[in-house]
Amino acid sequence: MKGMLEFLEKAGLVKNDIPAPPPEPPVAEPLSTTLGQEALHAGPALSPLPGNAPDLESIYANSGIAPSIYPAERLLRLLDGLSAMDEATRLMAIKAMDEADESWSIQDPLSDAAAKLVVLATHTEQLQNNLQILQDQTQSRMNAITARADQAVGDIRKQIAELEALATREQTRAVKESTAEQSNLKAAQDQTARELSDINALRQRLQGLATQFQNPPPSSTKD
Repeated sequence: MKGMLEFLEKAGLVKNDIPAPPPEPPVAEPLSTTLGQEALHAGPALSPLPGNAPDLESIYANSGIAPSIYPAERLLRLLDGLSAMDEATRLMAIKAMDEADESWSIQDPLSDAAAKLVVLATHTEQLQNNLQILQDQTQSRMNAITARADQAVGDIRKQIAELEALATREQTRAVKESTAEQSNLKAAQDQTARELSDINALRQRLQGLATQFQNPPPSSTKD
């Protein structure tokens, strides 16, 4: 294995840098082959994301995860550097580095990865819950806005209907009153016309009397 490590170092594929030991070494746990395979094949999702990615270090620290002697992200970067190798050779190279450096073991990044997976799962669930709460609150406010608008529009339409009915009643009453006024005027016109006709007839008769008696006809003389 040491020869494999030296070969990888000479080829420039790996750099056997020894990390500084932490104040208190972590408690070693039994190495699980299955867990090891899963951690070694874990994608770069454990690495910090660019852009608006969350502050993972703060999330880990706030969750009580102590700095690891060999962080999982470091193992991921090493695997990226060995990506040109086939899987068997890549695992042999990792094993060679593990055996050549007593300051860390493969369990260190695997335990770090397992702890961070739990924290990230919890944080993911919290983000989803927060988003769901925001969605529910937003939907509730939108429903209230719609209900308020529907109520206002309903009240306005009701008022419009009442005003239109009032306008129709006023128009009908105006027509009736105008018709009555026209009828009264017609009756007055007819009455006045009859009275004027009677007066004119009487005036003609009276005028006739004056004419008849003011200018009597000449009397006839007897021979």
